[in-house]
Amino acid sequence: MMDSLDLVTTELTQSQLLSTSLDEFVASLLRMEDLDAFFCRHPTLPAILLATTETELISAYHSTDIEHSRKAVQKTLFWLYQTFLADPLSAESKNQHHPVMVTIKRMIEKKWLAHETEHFAALPSATSPQLFTESLRKLWSHHRSATHPLYEFLQHDASKAQMNAFFKSDSALNLLFFDLIAMAMVGARLEVRGELSRNMWDECGEGSDHHTHVNLYKDLLMRNHLELPEDNFADTLDWQGLSGYNLFMLGGTNREHYFKLIGALAITELLDPSQYEKLVLGSKRLGFTERDLRYYTEHIGIDVIHAEGWLQQVITPIVEKSPAAMAEIWIGANMRLNTVDNYYNHLLNSLINLK
Repeated sequence: MMDSLDLVTTELTQSQLLSTSLDEFVASLLRMEDLDAFFCRHPTLPAILLATTETELISAYHSTDIEHSRKAVQKTLFWLYQTFLADPLSAESKNQHHPVMVTIKRMIEKKWLAHETEHFAALPSATSPQLFTESLRKLWSHHRSATHPLYEFLQHDASKAQMNAFFKSDSALNLLFFDLIAMAMVGARLEVRGELSRNMWDECGEGSDHHTHVNLYKDLLMRNHLELPEDNFADTLDWQGLSGYNLFMLGGTNREHYFKLIGALAITELLDPSQYEKLVLGSKRLGFTERDLRYYTEHIGIDVIHAEGWLQQVITPIVEKSPAAMAEIWIGANMRLNTVDNYYNHLLNSLINLK
């Protein structure tokens, strides 16, 4: 396979583009200082790139052989979303809203959402805000991911190597959570800002740099000799993990999908406490210390409070004022449950097969 960095310095042809993966090629383009000038030198490339994206999407979501294409599509979307988190002085930040990159992003988002919404029940009709929050709670409690066997495995059977592999896999999304809460606060309605602020205060360690949740997680990795790469182990994720990560960025970076983010975050707060209890028990069985597990033990207590807060102090006031938001929150909640179930299935199999 031709190195994608070499591709951008040579005369490009369609065959050369097809010799590398879509995600590698898009990542290389995003790192270019003058993408407009590059496309001027290669005027047929945007059309070829969009056609390649469409081909990958058809393979990813309309065929039986999905693994390679779905990872290429989700990793492409991952790189496009990373421009929203990039260093402001970087080439990636300059290319954040390049028309070709935005078109690719929207193509993937549209096809992905259409695929996902085919796989869950429609929103219950004629519902009130109170009934809606109860429907969300029922949706969570009856979903397989709420009691996924991954956490039984971690509690009772995982080795230390397998537990460390879990921590690595959990890194990318855990280390993003500060940004996700911040994204949820932008443009938030007045009546929900208090609850969002309480979430942010806890995420920030109540003002302590040492106890901010990002640093607690980094401390867990460091003390167990898991060197954190620049991409926070995102490179270890297959399409299942990337889809879960991308769901949050979909809602956080697209205003039209904001309420999907609210639904996904609410479900996360419901999911975590009981699962983390099993994770902590399994980690203590393997000799991990209280300090090692501080990130997870803190979430066991506060996420129970936050879950109720999200339902009553965020979702209820939103849907009281905007009943149409229920449909978007419902999509985000379902997508969170389904993507995390796919991720847990894949991760459990990977851990069992770990040599």
